Amino acid sequence: MCDMLQSVREELMNLEANGDENKDSSDEATFENLPVEIILTICSYLDPYFLRNTLSKVCRRFADILADDHLWKHWVHSKIKGCFPALLDLKLLDEDQLNWEDVCIDMDVERRKWSDVKESMRHIVVKDVHFASVDTVLLVNNGELCISGGRDRGMALWNVPDITPQDQSDNAPTLSEAKPKHIKHDAHAGWVWDLAPDCIDSATKVFSASWDNTVKVWDLETGFECIETFKCGMSALSVVSTDNLVMAGLYSKKILSFDLRVGPNPINAYKPHRGPVLALHTYKGMVASVSEDKTLAVWDKVAGKLLTNDVKIPTDKAYPVCISWSPTALYVGDSKGSLHLMHPEDQIYIKSHEIWPEPPIIKPSSKITSCYQSPGNLIVCSDRGEIKFFYNCYPPQEYATVKASTFDVTQMRYLNGVMVIGRCDSALEFWIPNEKY
Repeated sequence: MCDMLQSVREELMNLEANGDENKDSSDEATFENLPVEIILTICSYLDPYFLRNTLSKVCRRFADILADDHLWKHWVHSKIKGCFPALLDLKLLDEDQLNWEDVCIDMDVERRKWSDVKESMRHIVVKDVHFASVDTVLLVNNGELCISGGRDRGMALWNVPDITPQDQSDNAPTLSEAKPKHIKHDAHAGWVWDLAPDCIDSATKVFSASWDNTVKVWDLETGFECIETFKCGMSALSVVSTDNLVMAGLYSKKILSFDLRVGPNPINAYKPHRGPVLALHTYKGMVASVSEDKTLAVWDKVAGKLLTNDVKIPTDKAYPVCISWSPTALYVGDSKGSLHLMHPEDQIYIKSHEIWPEPPIIKPSSKITSCYQSPGNLIVCSDRGEIKFFYNCYPPQEYATVKASTFDVTQMRYLNGVMVIGRCDSALEFWIPNEKY
């Protein structure tokens, strides 16, 4: 028996020796053939953008590992303390339509950028073009073009890459002597209140709403010329465009629809509110509106009918100012610093979050002038010059704050890494990524 055991032991030793002699260098441990658990642990410390755009293209095994939605979903929830999405009874979750990879990368890219804004951005102020409050700004075409309008009744078209700082100082902000590509000093006969593009990613036309009872159409491809004037019969406070339709919210509580192919007169009108229509927003063939009467209404453009109205927004003594509508949330910002969450599919009120607490009576409240949503992030701007960045969960989880160089902000826009605000002192303020220089 002992001889047999000794024989087996010797045979095993011979096999091991022969294996060592025949062992190829390719059998050595490499990152590629590590166990999945170890690869995932290493990946959890890496930039999600690098994982998707570089590591996943190294080999088929990495591509298969990083294609798992559960992985990206886990990483998203590891970043937040609240609930993401802000609502869990969404149809897109049941139908697995939420791209968790896009959400995770968006969260990481924006957090890195705005948490170290001095290193990642150039903060630039442009003055001496408008001579009154710049009430509205717009970014289009991947943030390459900016349009501004204000109480001087003028409009300007800016080429964003031309807006360079006078020096390379890290002290913010720096000034720019940039001049607009085109300027129309007499664009309207009244204050310019709002701007909207025909298509934000490839805009060829821009629509401007004014106190002079008109909405004008400006052609970006032919020298910023006015090619049509829509007659509203009352001051136009807000404007949006969807497909071939242009819709204007009026001081007279009406919302008018126009078609550039038909002419200057409205083709449709409806009256969903009992007060002036302060903001409009389009989403999937629907148009949401908020009013001074503190209600939300939704119009179905395809069906040509009002889906819902008189949705109460519990703003107390405040009034709604802006809307942001995405697949995961519909937010309404008010004049007292609160953000109200509405269901994006049913348009019913859910809950509110106080972004800027009500100050003592001797200090003015912070009005939410603008709200922007991306797949994983939320940007909220106040008229007191503070811009806050959140993960788009509930409650919103703040990760960065940027302060403008003024206490009087009128509107904020954000597109493809570029941010611009209009100011009451007739200036524009830009944050432009360093890589654009």
